[in-house]
Amino acid sequence: MKNFYDAENTCLYHFAKAGDFWHLWTRDSFQIIFTNDDDFKAGMFIVGLAVTLVPGLKLITFELMSNHFHFTLAGSESQCRDFFRILMHYLDRYFRVKGRILNLESLECKLRRLNDIQDVRNVITYNNRNGFLMHREHSPYSYPWGANSYFFSPNTSLYYQECKKPIPIRSRRSIIHSHAADSSNGIMALNGYACPLSYCDITLGERMFRNASHYFHEVSRNIEGQKSIAKEIGEGIFYTDDELYRIVSAECLAKYSKAPSLIPSEAKIEMAKMMRYDYNAGNQQILRILKIDSKVLGSLFMP
Repeated sequence: MKNFYDAENTCLYHFAKAGDFWHLWTRDSFQIIFTNDDDFKAGMFIVGLAVTLVPGLKLITFELMSNHFHFTLAGSESQCRDFFRILMHYLDRYFRVKGRILNLESLECKLRRLNDIQDVRNVITYNNRNGFLMHREHSPYSYPWGANSYFFSPNTSLYYQECKKPIPIRSRRSIIHSHAADSSNGIMALNGYACPLSYCDITLGERMFRNASHYFHEVSRNIEGQKSIAKEIGEGIFYTDDELYRIVSAECLAKYSKAPSLIPSEAKIEMAKMMRYDYNAGNQQILRILKIDSKVLGSLFMP
């Protein structure tokens, strides 16, 4: 097993070798795009098609949310923008045939070049957590509409190798209503829809982390890294009760040497403001963690 410095230097080598990394996203204020599983399944294929139509571009990971997108990419800025343009073109065509006019080709994408390897790690884990944060019935490893479940998951990769199936040309054409997908033979299906393992460079994404343990720590513990991205992109990200409780407990112990529920009333008001403005905590989360009087909380924030 490599020691910390050797493992970190290996990560840095792969980071430097890969070229520029990017976070591409859209705002979470757009109208609902994906309304059911069929829409999401079509979206998974169209993402793979868009990647294959931009030679040299590497898709590291992504999440399709009901009304917005997150992608981690490696390539040039022009390649990233070409990818997004193609993606929106074929998604728009798919929905138009279904009778829904979304004007996705007018949807603005945000694109930021990632500064260093920790920036890349933060964005990969932010993207891979996104579905889990919005849908609490999932974990970062189970949300189905992205590449999150394939990171450091050898059993899933083995299952893919044993069970993957080609997507028939007729099925590909029926999604985008075009012959453009005829050459996308490398996109494989697993469990009935296009599998990210066939068009994402998961291996490169994993190489940004020292090992599986390091990745798990970044996904589950690096709350400050997630917070900085959420603030930067203006997304209304939410944290689990356990994550917020760890943060608030540390703050209360440092300031008052007490658990959150035992600090003075005035301190609870200040802590409630910190939870709301710094971590987007909802009223119910604040109530559960601080045990603050509901009337006092109601006077601070509208429900």
